[in-house]
Amino acid sequence: MVDPSIWRQLAPAMAQVGTMTGLVLGGVLLGLWLDRSFGTAPVLLSICALAGLVAGARQLARGNPYDRPHDPPPPPTPPPPP
Repeated sequence: MVDPSIWRQLAPAMAQVGTMTGLVLGGVLLGLWLDRSFGTAPVLLSICALAGLVAGARQLARGNPYDRPHDPPPPPTPPPPP
């Protein structure tokens, strides 16, 4: 049996892989559709695939928002005087 905590540890990496794959694949599909529509063989495919790759790299560079350090909690308020 696989320890369930390993899936929690792998979740951010799997999300980043899915994001990168989705952005590149979306760019390729958009480029293919645009090339068929306008008859510009590999030009728009290359541009859209590169745009998807750049968008994916930018998203990976941002990182996982849950890994960023959070602001420290505010100091506790003193109790009211008696």
